[in-house]
Amino acid sequence: MKFKNLDRGIMGGSLALLITMNLYFAFNYLFHFAMARMLVIAEYGILATLYSLMYILAVFSESIQLVISKYSTKEKDKGKLKNMFIKSTKKAVKYSALLFISFLVIAILLSYILKIRYTLIAFSGLVIFSSLLLPVSRGILQGKKRFSSLGINMILEAIVKLGFAVLLVYLGWKVYGAVAATVIGVFISLIFSYYLIKDILKSKEKKGSTPGIYSYTAPVFVAILCVILFYSLDTIIAKIFFHPDIAGQYAIASTISKIIFFGTLPISKAMFPISTESKTKKHSRRILSTSALFLTVLIIVALAIIFLFPDLIIRIFAGRYIPELASILIFPAIATSILGFTNLILMHKLSSGKTSNYYLLFAFIIIEIILLSTFNNSLLQFSIAFMTSSAVFLWGSLFLLNK
Repeated sequence: MKFKNLDRGIMGGSLALLITMNLYFAFNYLFHFAMARMLVIAEYGILATLYSLMYILAVFSESIQLVISKYSTKEKDKGKLKNMFIKSTKKAVKYSALLFISFLVIAILLSYILKIRYTLIAFSGLVIFSSLLLPVSRGILQGKKRFSSLGINMILEAIVKLGFAVLLVYLGWKVYGAVAATVIGVFISLIFSYYLIKDILKSKEKKGSTPGIYSYTAPVFVAILCVILFYSLDTIIAKIFFHPDIAGQYAIASTISKIIFFGTLPISKAMFPISTESKTKKHSRRILSTSALFLTVLIIVALAIIFLFPDLIIRIFAGRYIPELASILIFPAIATSILGFTNLILMHKLSSGKTSNYYLLFAFIIIEIILLSTFNNSLLQFSIAFMTSSAVFLWGSLFLLNK
């Protein structure tokens, strides 16, 4: 009976997040769908590269949300949760300002390397503020298993972003309009997230403690950073080595392939708080196996669709026929599918407190950079190199982060 309840918990939580988060991802891909049609290929390549930078900046968001989720899962007192929220928010404001100033300096070098206007890169850095503030409230929602509220908050962000992007690009703002819409979307979502935890914010604050939070944060940050870097660097490196039009074409293939990763991400998000509460290794293994089975089924279906209908998918997404992409689309799709399993394994180990050797994960990012920087004579070669590095990363995740 315990296993049946466990399976229902994972499946129920995953299903709630799958529905709401995939609506979020659907609106996000409508955003990319609209931008791929409203912008020329070279401009969309710039936007995709900027989004890769934003994904990397999102490491703060994902790691903070995961840590807050873990500690709020075990905290039953709303007054202590409020104390955690206030302390975390104050630190988020402080570090957001410091990180944004640092990013403005780094953006000078990025502008030169990526051949993108400095003002555009600097403008995209505004997401740093939401990346540190928003995960505090979202982490509480995830930790308390308010999966529907978490999903609704994300859907609001995506809808606002899509609406403003179409309007601003139509008005002639081009890539600036798309970036501005992104910033507007996350800040409106931030304000609404406070409403979703109003019961906690209205409670009487009580001093709480979070033992071991700093020692736990480091491996969480590194693991998430490596996953985000891994699915972001391919677009950035393509922008460096390929002609702008070719880089734009690869950006389309990469964006399509990431549907698999983001579409199945709710499984690991639902698994994490459930696995955190697991009291035995047997329960923990059951949680992982159930989640992995669910993930496998979804990935097989997604890969089958991409393999059978690559031309149709590209036509629908880009609004044009790009024969070079049809033959290579399956390879980045397989790469991001493998990354989905890697992320699931890493999240399970982190939820179980397995945090040693985390620094070795950076080795797989170096391997990816070397392979993509070496094998880039064609989109096919580049895509296979990405798939190969993804497989190596999965292998590493199975043996690292053990006590």
